[in-house]
Amino acid sequence: MCNVAPPDNTSSEGRFQSPEVRRRQILDAAAKLAMDGGLENTSIAKVAEAAGIAKGSIYLHFESRQDLLAGLQADLWSQMLHYPGEIVESSELDWAQKLDAVVEHWMRFEFEFHDLYHAVFHAISTDTDEPMQAARRLLGGVVMGGVDVDEFELGDLDVEVVIEFLLHGYIGPCFHHNDSDTAITNVQQLFRRALGVAK
Repeated sequence: MCNVAPPDNTSSEGRFQSPEVRRRQILDAAAKLAMDGGLENTSIAKVAEAAGIAKGSIYLHFESRQDLLAGLQADLWSQMLHYPGEIVESSELDWAQKLDAVVEHWMRFEFEFHDLYHAVFHAISTDTDEPMQAARRLLGGVVMGGVDVDEFELGDLDVEVVIEFLLHGYIGPCFHHNDSDTAITNVQQLFRRALGVAK
């Protein structure tokens, strides 16, 4: 799941913090500020204060506020794709179980960080479609993995249309349903039906 958490402001400026730890602190602080008050609340000064570091320290990791927001967007994509990638590689799950696990991960992420997700993915422009393409490839790998072993049955459906449907099909319930467990269970069942899984 997402690593967004209140930053630890009890430590000193942190001369001994590794660049990776410092970058993580900055991104977590920016994410929390964005969730609490929107993207307009994520000035370099406010992020530095929330992270408990000097303003200049942020510029060692991000050239500008826009660069910081782009880094936040990339970080969220990474968190949305990393665990599902591990799921797909698992030898302990069949393809329907892998599909269920990916759907649950994405939906719980969306439910928990709805405002942040909306702000980052709809308010911040990006010049690349690669993260979404990575999500398509991941989901496509699950679909075709199940098809190849006759666990999924697409019939005469176009596989690209199916993947696009699944990729966007879970978003609506996250926006319009208050019971996350019910929404997740229902979407999992709908996805299984769409792929011709018996149960």
